Amino acid sequence: MVYTVKEGCITCGDCRDLCPTGAIKPGEDAFWIDPTLCDRCDDIETPPCANACPVGSLAPLQPKKGRNKSTLLPAAIPTIFLNGKTTPFASSMVVWEACNILAQRQSLPWRMDGEQRLCYERSIHRGQGTMRFRLATNPEATHLLPMTYELGTAALAQFDLRAACLHLIFAACATNHDRPWEEPFVLNDQQIEQYLGLNRRKDLTKLEKLTLIKELIHQACQILVSLDWPRQGKVQGFCLTEHPVWHLLDTQYYFEADAGGGRHLIGLSFTVQPGLWAQHFLNRQDYRKQTAFYQYGTLPQSLLMEVMGSWQQHEGAMRLLLWLVFKLRLGSDHRMTVRTLLRLAYGDARLTEATTVRGAHKRLLKIFENDLEAIHRYGLQPQFDPETYGPDIQPLWARVAEIPDDADAALAFWTDDANRDRSLTDRAPRDKWQRLLNARLLGFELPEDWQQSVRKPRPQRRRSAKSTTQPTANTLSSDTIKAARQQLNLSQRALAQRLGKSQSWIRDVENGRFNISASDRTLLQDVLGLG
Repeated sequence: MVYTVKEGCITCGDCRDLCPTGAIKPGEDAFWIDPTLCDRCDDIETPPCANACPVGSLAPLQPKKGRNKSTLLPAAIPTIFLNGKTTPFASSMVVWEACNILAQRQSLPWRMDGEQRLCYERSIHRGQGTMRFRLATNPEATHLLPMTYELGTAALAQFDLRAACLHLIFAACATNHDRPWEEPFVLNDQQIEQYLGLNRRKDLTKLEKLTLIKELIHQACQILVSLDWPRQGKVQGFCLTEHPVWHLLDTQYYFEADAGGGRHLIGLSFTVQPGLWAQHFLNRQDYRKQTAFYQYGTLPQSLLMEVMGSWQQHEGAMRLLLWLVFKLRLGSDHRMTVRTLLRLAYGDARLTEATTVRGAHKRLLKIFENDLEAIHRYGLQPQFDPETYGPDIQPLWARVAEIPDDADAALAFWTDDANRDRSLTDRAPRDKWQRLLNARLLGFELPEDWQQSVRKPRPQRRRSAKSTTQPTANTLSSDTIKAARQQLNLSQRALAQRLGKSQSWIRDVENGRFNISASDRTLLQDVLGLG
């Protein structure tokens, strides 16, 4: 049970010196206890702070009954996700790599630097520049001190994957300001609960939610960065000394007293300001002068919900989703090797173990295919390279997904499958793991909210009075595609193999579920002879 300071405190300081977690803090008239830090000293019957109090003002805080609503709390007005689906967010390499730190943690190549501090360096632009990251001991301190190697290694082990979601929320809030490196923003716990879906969690008490939110924010604000950035085009190179990616300027606590004098924590608000990196990567004014960058993407709220709901069951998949939200911000057609995805999802050490320890690759292969299925269920459909990632080594769920829903089409599918050298139900080849390490994905088919980050609506031009409304020759309807395929006696699966697509993509096109890009339209015309 959390302890509280009731009336009668004489601010002698005896209790504060004995608190092992630093939960007792000075106030205007008396000390107060931060319930998000108080661990109740469960290993002993009476906490030392209560024994040391000469006036007996420390006492257990009885749980608060009823709903935790009060007029003391600030209004939870949303500042991002105003359309309920997506929001712009800062997507520079500094933000990307900080997100990787929070998601991949010990999997990254951390080392001890010359100051005996934990350090991670990332070269940029083929070794022309460097980003160096370290961890701050206390993100609320005025002067941030980097952690020693031993302390930083222990802190990394306690990092929570969900802190990456708070990091992305910060990156979204930063885009609301013209000069974010000078303009802090304020977030309260109710806003964060809405963004992350914590307001639906009935299994957590209010205090447990507040404690979790504070821990995640502290982890996101512990990352320090220093930059040695090379010249890019007209933008001159620059160097930035070590500074926090996110400054935690202030934490406001909201308490409500009960009839017995106990003070219950009912809310938190955090004042955060982007670091100096934003002056070079999120600068609208200088971007117009071509002397700085303004790099942003689109953040789907569904991504945050997915990470918050699946971070324990599919940690590798959530790591990949957080990486892909940056990787795919410029388009869905990005070739990537399976080896790279394995390294990002599980780390170099586990990948090395799978390639050197007998039988370890089977466990990792099963986990990877389950995580890839989790990404597929979320909405990102992997596009397998037909040359290196053929159907014989593809996951079973991917092959089963190609079975048509229509009964006649399904019969034709199984008839065609029975006449193949390898059937859908055959066991995977013995060299599947070695082939998988050299396999590639052509990219991912993106869900609607992800496509908004790569497809920008073009302004419509007014047609002149002399223009006609005749359809262009390049227009392809879903019925035309289906008729042309049937005329060539091609199954959906056969056409998908010729195009390097999945059968589900062909099925969606023929059902008119989404528009075809210009490159895919040209490819369809060539294969179906419609040019």
